[in-house]
Amino acid sequence: MTTEFDTCIALHRAGRLDDAIRCYRRALPRDRSGVQVNRLLGLALFAKGDARDALKHLQAALLRAPGDAALLNDAGNALRALGRNAEAAQAFRRAVAADPRGGDALFNLADTLLTLDRPAEALDVYRAILDRRLPGIDADFHNNLGACLMALDQADQALVAFRQALALDAAHRGALVHVGAALQRLARHRESVDHLREAARRHGATLPLLVTLGQGLLDLRDLAPALEVFAEALRRQPDSQRAAIGQALALSGLGRHAEAIAAIDGAVALDPAHRPAQIVAGNIHLAAKDLPAAAAAYARAAALPPGRLPDAADALLLFTRMRICDWTGFEATRARLLAGVAAGTARLPPFEALAIVDDPGLHLRAAAHHARANLPARRDALPVRGTAGRIRIGYVSGELRMHAVGHLMARLLECHDRTAFEVHAISLGPLTGDAVQARIRAAVDGFHDCSALPDAALVDTARGLGLDIAIDLNGYSGDSRGAVLARGIAPVQVGFLGYPGTSGGGFLDYVVADATVIPPGAEADWSEQVVRLPGCVLPTDDGRRIATAGITRARFGLPEDGFVFCCFNNTHKILPAAFDAWMRILASVPGSVLWLRQENAPATRNLLAVAAARGIDPARLVMAQRVDDMAEHLGRHALADLFLDTLPYNAHTTAADALQAGLPVLTAAGRAFAGRVAASLLTTLGLPELITESPAAQEAEAIALARDPARLAALRARLAAALPGSAAFDTPRQARALEHAFRRMHAQALAGARPEAFAMDDSPAI
Repeated sequence: MTTEFDTCIALHRAGRLDDAIRCYRRALPRDRSGVQVNRLLGLALFAKGDARDALKHLQAALLRAPGDAALLNDAGNALRALGRNAEAAQAFRRAVAADPRGGDALFNLADTLLTLDRPAEALDVYRAILDRRLPGIDADFHNNLGACLMALDQADQALVAFRQALALDAAHRGALVHVGAALQRLARHRESVDHLREAARRHGATLPLLVTLGQGLLDLRDLAPALEVFAEALRRQPDSQRAAIGQALALSGLGRHAEAIAAIDGAVALDPAHRPAQIVAGNIHLAAKDLPAAAAAYARAAALPPGRLPDAADALLLFTRMRICDWTGFEATRARLLAGVAAGTARLPPFEALAIVDDPGLHLRAAAHHARANLPARRDALPVRGTAGRIRIGYVSGELRMHAVGHLMARLLECHDRTAFEVHAISLGPLTGDAVQARIRAAVDGFHDCSALPDAALVDTARGLGLDIAIDLNGYSGDSRGAVLARGIAPVQVGFLGYPGTSGGGFLDYVVADATVIPPGAEADWSEQVVRLPGCVLPTDDGRRIATAGITRARFGLPEDGFVFCCFNNTHKILPAAFDAWMRILASVPGSVLWLRQENAPATRNLLAVAAARGIDPARLVMAQRVDDMAEHLGRHALADLFLDTLPYNAHTTAADALQAGLPVLTAAGRAFAGRVAASLLTTLGLPELITESPAAQEAEAIALARDPARLAALRARLAAALPGSAAFDTPRQARALEHAFRRMHAQALAGARPEAFAMDDSPAI
């Protein structure tokens, strides 16, 4: 036996595996221990690639020596090769228990746990290896440690590990790509792209590197180069789902919607069970304005098993259905979403949060998570200019056109004191050439079309203006470019008007509000310093004409007789509980109708169907078509009797329109800014009795007012009397108040002091 066994070992060492295997098989019957020959035969078979037969012999040896650490480690390797990773992890754990000093089993256990998607357990083992300073800590080890940390959403520590891997092996292909991915997770997109391009130049562009580079370019909104990179990746591997998704996103960003939809359909077909692909499909259909298709894609995503990191599938599904008034499973989906957010397993995007739940604390958490996950962590410090000359301010917005924000801003910009302020508009949206955009262009010192600029170029352009104060009119809504503000384009940065919520990050110094929308004591829910203007924070256009000629109920499809309730809010603000209340109101007021905005055809169909299901004749819902002539739009409000507001996101511009046109607005004040703007307008106008404390009280008051024409007429008369002298509709006065706030912010920066909250009175000096 000994001579024959020595011969087998010699053949094995010489690499003559077939001869060694035959030799071991001949020696096996004479191995009384049943351990040595079985183990070596198993190792030889494993080296030949026959893991199945190898495992059989290794397990036979383990029957005789169940506590042999080396055997357990070998069996674990065979199990891994067969894809039986859970059993392999058990074998490696037993090997470590049998010989705590043995390093191989620890390395294997860590890597296997990572493969099993158990990163928290894997991290404990990787750290144990580091603590023991075991031999074999090489570039692969640090790369795997980094992958583990990435899986645990610890991208900063992962980046350190990947760079340690590159310090040991500068050409390590995995670590080269992973450094770029970690930088992207940290929202350091320019660094990521620069690193990946240099890695490709030095070491060649692998497919994973190309896909990661393309994602970095997408993050920078450098869409045309991103499209080229993804096209190259798909030329190399046509069935790469990541590359196909990236191509679809680039096409969508470039406005090539039909091509984007075809691309994402192809990407989804490669693996329909890939949840992120279904979410992207929803996003692309949304960009193409196909809301039902977007909702269907989000529903498919939400039905699939979630990944380890939280995503927004439930939130996007809920919000998109809200936009088309499809309330299928509304309460269950919202409850699941909020439970997931609380548990850290679901993500609630900040804008959607405003319409889904009336909870300013949750709005802050949603915004802070978004900022951490998507925006640069550090804003560059920019120098404060001296006191000479005009204060240079820049309004940053994607809606400087025929849009609610554009309508509100045009007159305000016209009222700025141009002797004291140099005013710039940084436009992130399309050049439409409409009348509102023309007014804005004429009202500013510089109108800068930045819509096609990648983020880096936009930052350079904005900084080149030498602004003292940048005013973000978007927040997390519309054509926002949060990464630009997060990088910093002015020494003082302010949130105003377009987004009734906090940024959740450290890149905005102030938010402009009033004492109603952010009551004293609510500052803890804001990452910005709160500046409260006198009156109402919402700017309005005091010069708007209100048409009266030709404004008849018949023209707008309303009955000549009967009470007309009205709500022109966006459909995503209409929640099922509010609509149910409206149906009860109609049932309680015979002959009444509800006049709603015609926003999209699916929403109209769904609203009519729900009305019928609630026992209300769908003909009692009148859909208001779009009217581009602002004078006529305002004038038609006179045909209604009472505007019914919504929660948690209530009427903002729509409330201002109704009130300016003389139509009373009945609101319920929420807890968050988004649900308190109508209350702010009514407070400023001196009509607090139209602010109710709950939706139930609002419902009861709507019925009571409809049944008491004299009281409603008195309220209407008080509104008409209040309008001419009210601060709510005095745009020059609003402009002076805002300018006074800007002066204080600028003075604070000039003094080298940190931003501080302040409130302003309504003195004539303003």
